[in-house]
Amino acid sequence: MQVTPDQFLTSHRVFTRAELLAADPRRSVATVDRTLTRWRTEGRIEPLKRGLYVRLEPGGGSLPDFALLAARMAPDAAAAWHTALEVHGCAQSLFERFTFVTWSNAKALTWRGRRFVPVRPRAALAEDGGEPWIEVHERDGQTLRVTSIERTIVDVLDRPQLAGGIEEVWRSLAGVPAIDPAALLAYLTRLGNAKVAARVGYYLDTRRKELAVPAVTLEALQQMLPSQPVFMARRLGGRLDARWRVYVPGEFSGPHEGIDA
Repeated sequence: MQVTPDQFLTSHRVFTRAELLAADPRRSVATVDRTLTRWRTEGRIEPLKRGLYVRLEPGGGSLPDFALLAARMAPDAAAAWHTALEVHGCAQSLFERFTFVTWSNAKALTWRGRRFVPVRPRAALAEDGGEPWIEVHERDGQTLRVTSIERTIVDVLDRPQLAGGIEEVWRSLAGVPAIDPAALLAYLTRLGNAKVAARVGYYLDTRRKELAVPAVTLEALQQMLPSQPVFMARRLGGRLDARWRVYVPGEFSGPHEGIDA
């Protein structure tokens, strides 16, 4: 079915030049470029970066979904860290900084007062690009790539500074409604990071009933713990949870007794 340029624009709030080209293979590159120039002159679109555009609403209208923009900043981009918490509906705060994960050399940029920041995945994921832990959601009638809730939990406990700090992370993770424990364990195993295993193990233990975390998952995490205790957040200090070998701030209460070593 042939899609006219105007039909394409109506159904795409965010799009790339390549997508407009692909919408009708019979349309020449020159024609597409003339169309983009005309739309810009008419104030119907605005470029975010080379080859990426936002459709503007008449009279200023509403702004686009910024998480969707973040997930379109590179061909392999996916909303991640705090932006992923927002997409999954459990972020406690709204930020004007949107983070996406990508293997590309995408640069950070600012648009309409919002900052879009690329972050490379951990090197341990280089083998498969992290794809098994990327989901596709639908937003504004378009697809949005986002790290799975299981990967997001691990990522924000690994690098909480990319999600507003450990306090924001902990409050947000309290709102996670459900997980796939096997998927979370598989991702954490791929990372092979003992420090993160301690943090994740403590978190899952605090919510083992609500999230239906099997004992076998907790046992597997115990085999991954570091030899020396780590901090949930060094600047906050805390008491040592001997079971998970992690220093926990007082406000991050746990479900088990005997947390002092």
